[in-house]
Amino acid sequence: MGQIFDYDLRRRITMLVCTTLTDEYELELGGKTQPSMNIDDLLYTTHHLVGITNVWFPTVRCRQQHSTLRKMMTSTSARPGTLVESSGYIRQNDALLWKDIELYMVKHPEHPTCKVLLMRVKHRLNKGRRNRGVAPVYTYTERNDNLGLCVIQDILEYAFLDNAFASQHIKSPRDIWLYTDIPGHRQSTPIHFKDSVKNILILRRAVKDSEGNWITHPTKALTYARAQEDEIRTSRSAGFKEPGSLYKYRKGAAANLRHLDEHSRNQVMGHRRGGAFAYYVQIRDDTQSAFMETPARDALLKLSSNASLTRDASAPQELSKQEKINIELNPELKNLRRKCAELRRDIISKYHQIQKAKGSEQFQQLKHLQRQVRATRKRLSTQTMKVRYTEFFHTVGNQIIDHNFRGEPLKFEFNQNQIIPERTTIAQLEFKNRNADTVDDTELLEDRIKSLELRLQLHRLEIPKQLHTRISIDTTVSAELQAVAVTASLMCPVCLGRTSLHPRARTYQYARKDTLQKHFATHNLSRSFFSGRSCDIPDCNKSLHSLTQYKHHQATEHGIEL
Repeated sequence: MGQIFDYDLRRRITMLVCTTLTDEYELELGGKTQPSMNIDDLLYTTHHLVGITNVWFPTVRCRQQHSTLRKMMTSTSARPGTLVESSGYIRQNDALLWKDIELYMVKHPEHPTCKVLLMRVKHRLNKGRRNRGVAPVYTYTERNDNLGLCVIQDILEYAFLDNAFASQHIKSPRDIWLYTDIPGHRQSTPIHFKDSVKNILILRRAVKDSEGNWITHPTKALTYARAQEDEIRTSRSAGFKEPGSLYKYRKGAAANLRHLDEHSRNQVMGHRRGGAFAYYVQIRDDTQSAFMETPARDALLKLSSNASLTRDASAPQELSKQEKINIELNPELKNLRRKCAELRRDIISKYHQIQKAKGSEQFQQLKHLQRQVRATRKRLSTQTMKVRYTEFFHTVGNQIIDHNFRGEPLKFEFNQNQIIPERTTIAQLEFKNRNADTVDDTELLEDRIKSLELRLQLHRLEIPKQLHTRISIDTTVSAELQAVAVTASLMCPVCLGRTSLHPRARTYQYARKDTLQKHFATHNLSRSFFSGRSCDIPDCNKSLHSLTQYKHHQATEHGIEL
């Protein structure tokens, strides 16, 4: 460690990789490129993520954090590993911390009577200089044209969720503007964060608690791998031909830094050599118009150089019933399922129950085969979906022409049956795409406060994954909660008591008792409640001290057989 790698050995390794291995394994020498994201793409994807996409996230915060990551990358050209846990440093649990954030209420230089929020963010984890030297600091200002693009709004949301404000007087969104008037001898009022949260990560991963419920981990960072998986899922949901990686947002930011000198570009993007910038940008100059000596057609060049050119939200998002049947008939999967069924029969004939075989070699073999079945089914589904998605974009032009020839133009509308109304309300409020200079300051402030209030309410309207595609969202469930004791025989009592769930998810009725019992088992309740556990049914405060007593109480008092 710390020694220079032998020069001759370096040359031999380079020769091995670039010639011998390349020829022997026919390695691809070409490069893959991905279209960058411009402001139109970011506006579309952010609106789609907030109010339209049906992609499931473990928690509401996970969805919001993914949006924040996109916006911060485009605003600063930061690498994702600067903001979340980098794949190269997965054991360090280091990412953006509360101590990296400075938040101020400042006097607007052009309008001294107007106060606005301003935020400074320190990037400690830039590549090659992690936690060393002087970290670059980037400034964020309020975005009132589209509140959904305002990073400050996201940070305020996380600050309320983490109870991060040092002042005891900031308890609601309105308090931020109510108590931050700036003294005459100052230009700003700092909004401090608690010392106890300064070393806590802002963008954190979701984990399951002891009862199987998804929560935001108090200390573990969101990983790049998880963020990249979310990016692929949401990009396909939005209809992008190439989902690409998170680096497309950094690439989009780089395309707008061409006017800077080389030194400034290197500082902003974290490059050591100016030549690295060339790999981030495509040709964005209208060379044809330059030769013709005509004005550049910038709007068309902008469309051609970015991801929106081929975007189509009508692209398939799931497998058809026939494709799912074909996957189950796959010989490899059928063979694994047959072996699994045979071993299961052998275990039952020997032990009478599967659970009684726990710890035996046959039990371990069964679990291994079951994991293989799930992994094989998932792999085949992914491959089939990828082929179908690719074929759609290869033939969509012919489909459009064919429908136009028949006089039946293609039309598409998003299916929002599973989208809760609160998400739609937030999207309508935050994406007005208005000229903020022509809007009254009072209206801008009220919109910002209302946006924060709605966001915080949204965190109490989560929907579990198993119910994500089963329930149809509407606003007619308040009466069900009031009369839940009458109709609760097929409802999960634990879900009924979770106030963080959407009312429709809390009152979901399962089709059969065995399905309800399987779902109840996923909560992993302990056998003994040493401190006592109140009955989860609303308005029932019976204290229970064991799982057996809990089940007996649900059966005798509420008619729920668990």
